[in-house]
Amino acid sequence: MRFINIVDSASTFNFGVWNAAVINAGLLKDAGIKTELWYMGVDKVALPDVDAINITDPGYKALEILISTRQLHADQDIIITSGVWRYPTRWGAFLKAKGFQWIFVPQGMLEPWPLKQKWLQKKIYFNILEKHLARKATLIRAVSKPEVKNLKRFFPRNRIEFIPNGVQAANKNIKGTDILPKVTGYLFLSRLHHKKNVVALAKAWVSSKLNNDPLFQLTIAGPDQGELAKLQPIISSSGNLRYVGVVKGAAKDSLFNESTFYILPSFSEGLPSALLEAMARGIIPIITEGCNFPDVFEHDLGIRITTEKLSIQLGLEDSSAWDYGTIAEKSRQCRNLIQSQYSLEAVTRRQLQAYIGY
Repeated sequence: MRFINIVDSASTFNFGVWNAAVINAGLLKDAGIKTELWYMGVDKVALPDVDAINITDPGYKALEILISTRQLHADQDIIITSGVWRYPTRWGAFLKAKGFQWIFVPQGMLEPWPLKQKWLQKKIYFNILEKHLARKATLIRAVSKPEVKNLKRFFPRNRIEFIPNGVQAANKNIKGTDILPKVTGYLFLSRLHHKKNVVALAKAWVSSKLNNDPLFQLTIAGPDQGELAKLQPIISSSGNLRYVGVVKGAAKDSLFNESTFYILPSFSEGLPSALLEAMARGIIPIITEGCNFPDVFEHDLGIRITTEKLSIQLGLEDSSAWDYGTIAEKSRQCRNLIQSQYSLEAVTRRQLQAYIGY
């Protein structure tokens, strides 16, 4: 059996979508299921246990050829499309008509905030095509609890399951027993896109009492999508605010190890994997409701902020006053939540149950 994951792009900017689709390929392999990733673009994907198929033509004729060359069989292969607006949904509906099971995963792209961006184009396309195609899906997967309610508005007759994105649970207790570092690290790790509200975060930092205090450090990391030019003059005005670009592997682990708080003042998310990764390592979240992770607020695991600069500033200043005991306890609770409900093992179990009944 195979899970055929179709995404529109495997670019760095689309990492959160395509990586979430195949991150548990190793665990699926252990369950006897192969993982394929079909994507467009020039980016090369090389991942353990994943067969990456670079698509050059989004047309139906090209899909017919792939069905033949990849030897797809409706009784052995499950189609999973991630994202909306492009060819994956069209291909998913096409394959569903041929008898395949099709899992439709919007990944938060049908949440209220993103739908307001270029709203007229999206409204026309959604009502004419996307909605009608998606209603044919065998199952619609919501990656966050709030998304379940939202998707039911559009697809009241469809089967909708909450299966979150998952992350590798950390084995090391980073914050719970270690001595707190001399410098309290704050980390923003995401795309530098206006949706993420990173400019407001930088402005809040330089307006806060943490600015230029050597006991605190804010690190911004991630690929630029139009915000870096706005950030640079703000960063240059602060002695403890830095941008480190795209980080991977050991550099990413190092940033996590240096951080006590993870901050994401986003307007809207599906379910951000970097947030889950941070919490898995005991890093305490400072997030908005738009991050679509209400567990943080329900279990009092971190700090709730809004997208407004003043709210972000107050969240930074409030967290800076936390003592070691509070940080250690919140850190432990964060790790436990991810381990029990959002680890790759937990998410894989939910996928297997929902997709194939075991």
